[in-house]
Amino acid sequence: MSDTPNTPPAPPARPRRPILSATQVIAGLAKLDGWKLHGDGADVAIEKTYSFASYLQTLSFVNAVAFVAEQQDHHPEMLVQYKRCSVRFNTHDVHGITQSDFVCAGLVDALVKPTA
Repeated sequence: MSDTPNTPPAPPARPRRPILSATQVIAGLAKLDGWKLHGDGADVAIEKTYSFASYLQTLSFVNAVAFVAEQQDHHPEMLVQYKRCSVRFNTHDVHGITQSDFVCAGLVDALVKPTA
């Protein structure tokens, strides 16, 4: 019998995502409605503020963003206020903006877009 506790194996390492160039970031922002750059250097991020009719709607949105973030394994910073929420994406492990940030921004936008 071993004295070592059974520990689950570590998850496989995620491949390092490349930082996008300034030109790629600008092109990515042009494809998204209302997203803008925030910060600079290692703290640069893309950000958008969403407005809602009530606090309950704001919190419902926050929970939906949390679900998307977990599914994508890419978690934004969020500032939650009474009738609005600011969502900020950057890729912390590379200290910049990657394609993952734009993918997640599009998924968050899809949470509030009306369906046709």
